[in-house]
Amino acid sequence: MTLFEALTAARQRIDRLDARLLLQYATGCSHTDLLARPETPVSAPACAQFAEWVARRAAGEPLAYIVGEVEFRGRVFQVSPAVLIPRPETEVLIDLALEKLAGLANPKILDLGTGSGIVAISLALKCPRAAVVAVDLSPDAISVARNNAGRLGANVDFRQGDWFSPVAGEHFDLIVSNPPYVADGDPHLELDGLPFEPRLALTDGADGLACIRHIAGAAAAHLNPGGWLLFEHGYDQGAASRNLLTAAALKSPTTFPDLAGIDRVSGAYFQSGVIMTDVQQRIHATVTGSPVVLYMKGDASFPQCGFSSMAVQILKACGVKDFVTVNVLADAEIRNGVKEYANWPTIPQLYIKGQFVGGSDIMKEMYQAGELQKMLEGIAQV
Repeated sequence: MTLFEALTAARQRIDRLDARLLLQYATGCSHTDLLARPETPVSAPACAQFAEWVARRAAGEPLAYIVGEVEFRGRVFQVSPAVLIPRPETEVLIDLALEKLAGLANPKILDLGTGSGIVAISLALKCPRAAVVAVDLSPDAISVARNNAGRLGANVDFRQGDWFSPVAGEHFDLIVSNPPYVADGDPHLELDGLPFEPRLALTDGADGLACIRHIAGAAAAHLNPGGWLLFEHGYDQGAASRNLLTAAALKSPTTFPDLAGIDRVSGAYFQSGVIMTDVQQRIHATVTGSPVVLYMKGDASFPQCGFSSMAVQILKACGVKDFVTVNVLADAEIRNGVKEYANWPTIPQLYIKGQFVGGSDIMKEMYQAGELQKMLEGIAQV
């Protein structure tokens, strides 16, 4: 079989570009060889390898897993089914991180959920004087990332463990993460090769914000004054991410778009010595003292506006039998203070386990998507 014959046969089953790349990997030929010498015979071993790869690609397996590598920011990273395949969108996270690191002589950087190590390694290579720590729960992912760092000459301290556990008591100038942010049950999980990628790295098994909540909530305890937290998220999670950053008392929560104009990364910085006002302290004590708190106009038995009534109905529809309500009409300080506390201009406001969720419109959207019910699991029958 010649190069031309092998390529022609493969194109009947898979994409033309994929067929060409797989043939180049299997035979060691170049694109120029395919064009200039298509009559070149393909050896029996190479032909068998190519046929196997074409079958795997036709079954939906991503090209990167088949050949075991992918290019990212001009460098070749090895990948396996133990790690997510690097995507161009993550370059936004790295570019923003480099922007925040500008001017720091010897910054300390933490990469949470490092996967193949593309973020930690890219930052270490661009900032050789930085001390970079990269954490992942998966030992297999750590192995892939450590191998990539060794091949590319990046000095990164890899640690296996759950989020901040391996860095207890340590502080950083920058924390970056590309955490699992796809909601459980999202149909996209079954498309575009995602079934082949590690589910633990794609979805938190809940509403898509569980890992972001944890990271945002714990970041301040690991940031140096002025240090930034930056994390990648889904196209529709910008507002929720900013709310979580605000609730964690981080400053200037901001969402940054990718080149397509889609919300891609959110972040905020830690300011030491932030003192809450008396009203904010009262609000903080309330929202952290009960699993479900609703700031509203009126109370659960007699809501005094349509939006507050909708919020109560949604909570009851989720099976929440007992929740704390705070009537903002009875206290002007609380009414104004809670808007500042959550950086959210309207009432009602829902808090679950101390974290701001949103107003009635967001509650309705989350309820219709099944996300609110998942957040309330274990609380609903309280």
